[in-house]
Amino acid sequence: MEVFNEQYVQYIDQEHVSWKSLIQMAGQPLLDDGLIAQEYIDEIITTCKEKGPYMNIGPNIVLAHARPLPSTKKAVMALLLSKQPAALLDDPAHKARLWIFLATPDDRSHIELIQKLATLLMDADHVQRILAATSQEELLASVLAE
Repeated sequence: MEVFNEQYVQYIDQEHVSWKSLIQMAGQPLLDDGLIAQEYIDEIITTCKEKGPYMNIGPNIVLAHARPLPSTKKAVMALLLSKQPAALLDDPAHKARLWIFLATPDDRSHIELIQKLATLLMDADHVQRILAATSQEELLASVLAE
């Protein structure tokens, strides 16, 4: 099982993009493919507002997720790298450039994905290569590299 499908990996170089917009953009390919509904993206934003910046899981990294919803079709992740950092909850202490979007239809089917993501994130060199990408092509090469 791969961690990220190529079609769900995005690089953007827009400036001054809000954290809410980045979460929306990260999840948009999943929404476009019918794997999630807009309500899941909205739930992530609401959860973040209610529970604080706990989705900021490391320097420059946000793992955007919410409780399972019936409209979510399968466990899947998407990744968005922004050239410019954005502050999660508009808090400068929680700036991020790597926005990982996790969708899950239940409380179990995403476990293998999370294990693979953890392995990737524990490889500091791999994470640095991802963060160093300056184009969609470089991002894909670094994300999909074994």
